[in-house]
Amino acid sequence: MASKNAKKWGYSIGIGIGIIFVTAFLFSQIILPLLLGRAEKFQTPELTGLSMSQTRRILQDLKLHPVVKDSLYSESVKLDVVMDQSPAPGAMIKEDGTVYLVISKGSKMVKVPDILGASFQEAMLTLRNYDLRSTIVDSTYSDQYPRNTVVRSMPGVHTKVEKRSLVKLILSKGTEPLPDSLDWLDGEGL
Repeated sequence: MASKNAKKWGYSIGIGIGIIFVTAFLFSQIILPLLLGRAEKFQTPELTGLSMSQTRRILQDLKLHPVVKDSLYSESVKLDVVMDQSPAPGAMIKEDGTVYLVISKGSKMVKVPDILGASFQEAMLTLRNYDLRSTIVDSTYSDQYPRNTVVRSMPGVHTKVEKRSLVKLILSKGTEPLPDSLDWLDGEGL
């Protein structure tokens, strides 16, 4: 008898929860839209080729939400420019809808900047700004470049390399000193 009462209570609770869910669904999908009006639908704008700042402004004006779904390297599309969108341009979308975007990370390649004659610290910062890494591999005497400045880079200046590549630097030791055997020319022997 106790198990029959438990089953009855279980069915009653299940039916009650079902009625609550159906009522909530009908209220949110039929009654509220009739009272408040249905969300306006309009065509998704063409965003491909626009910068992210332009895209945000356009979508904000239309009460749509941009979400960056992915970002890819591209040799032909500039940094922070929309490459693809979903829903496609012209598709119908409700107000407060979401537009998913694929954004360009720009080129994967970068030219080694002209750092010849720059101090090691300046060269390192410049290379970092180009998303390149640096290391000193050697030093040599130079009449052209002052001490602790870059004499040569490998790969060379203006060479295209992938971002995050390592640029090896050779620094100047300054002017080569005179050999010891010529010390008598300092005025002692004359």
